[in-house]
Formats: sequence, C-alpha cells, structure tokens
Amino acid sequence: MRSFALFTAAATLFSAISAQDTQGVPNYSPGDPLITIVNTSPTETHVYKVEGNSDNPSTAYGSGGASLPMTTVLPGQTVKLQLGQGFIGAISGKGGEGTRFEVNFRGDSPGDYKTWYNSDMQFGMSNTTLEPTSHSKQINGGDSLAGEQDCLAKANSAWGSVDESIQRQLLDTGYLEGTTGQDGVLTAVHMDKQADESVVDFFQNTAEMNSYVNPGSVAGKPTSRTAAAADLFSWSVETKELTITGY
Repeated sequence: MRSFALFTAAATLFSAISAQDTQGVPNYSPGDPLITIVNTSPTETHVYKVEGNSDNPSTAYGSGGASLPMTTVLPGQTVKLQLGQGFIGAISGKGGEGTRFEVNFRGDSPGDYKTWYNSDMQFGMSNTTLEPTSHSKQINGGDSLAGEQDCLAKANSAWGSVDESIQRQLLDTGYLEGTTGQDGVLTAVHMDKQADESVVDFFQNTAEMNSYVNPGSVAGKPTSRTAAAADLFSWSVETKELTITGY
C-alpha cells in the first residue's frame, strides 16, 4: 500500500542545523512514534531533511506542514527523533538529496496497530537503511529492512551481467561512472527525478535496489515492469519505534 504518494508537505529548508541528541516534539511518552538515527561513519557528518505532512495534527512534529530544521548526526552519534502522535512525513538522507523514507504512524485501530513506511530513491540515493528498532519482521512475515547499506556495491553486483553496449549507454547518461565489460567496475552512482528510464530500469530491476526508483502506479503512468517493481516497496510493522542507520 503506497499511500505515501499523497504526501503533500511543502516544507522548506532551514539554514540552521542541529547536532542535538534529541529532536522533535518535547512531550514524549513511551510508546509514542520514535525514530532513532544512527551514524556509523567515523568521519562523515550525516544531514537529514525532515518533512511533516500538511495535515499533521498539533501533536506531531511539523504539524500543519511547518518548516523543520535539518537533523544533523555527527560521526558516531545517535539522535532520537520524537515525531509525536499522528505523524506522517519523510526523512531524507544527504539533506534531502539521498534515500527518502516516508513513514505513516496513523495506523491505529483497536487491537490492530500498524506503522507503514517505504524507501524511495526516485529523488536521490544514499547509504541509508530503515527498519524496526527491534529488528522485528513485517506484519506479513517478510523482511522489514528498507534501503541499502551500500548503493555502489549493490549496483556493482549486477554490473558485470549487463551487455557492454548497454553499459556504455548507461555511463553516457552521467548517472553511473566506471568502466565497461565483464570485469568493468562502477566507481559512482547517482539518481534524481531527471534520470533516464534506462537508469531507473538498471537500478530498479537489474541491480534490484531495496527501494522504489520509479514512482510506480501511483504516478498514474501505464503499468510497466519498473512501475510494477516499485509497488512492492512498502512495509508495515507492529511497532512505533524505527531506526535509520547511515553508513
């Protein structure tokens, strides 16, 4: 269920950034929505853009689509992001230019609680994952890990299987960098909304990134294999505590 495409927030970037250990709503109670952001890098500072849905209630971080400050996580730091009851929104790596995780904490019904989330590389990609803090499975029993720990390594794992003529075409787009042939190696990968369909197809179907790269059927486009693949990348779990890990 990829209802997140209805995400309507128009939050703008704050110039100020924070390296606080806790961010979000001040009145946190155990059981409230909580995302823990972990920076495993010993040298790199990670910056996340946080957006709240325009119809978020007053109990949620970014209520009414209010602009939110960037969340800065220093090397080795862990930050708690207290999102508040009723939060729907997105957290994106690389200050908004990396992998984007959309989360929905409104799945409350008596005896049937769900948190929905998905992973989106349509706007950019970063070495970032999201999963329940407890590492629990999805409600349907499937793997709950979203995103990729190493996007370049995932792309390289499939690169040698691509015909050399297609490799050259992909390199010519500028979204992939490296060498061609069965022993060819990618040295960099990039993604944004302007990427050629061949690039989207490679990341979504050949490399099988653990995110949707094509907007899928929600965009109103005719069904294609990339759209069909994109629709698979939505998760639901029975917990309000999630962890984003940046590598």
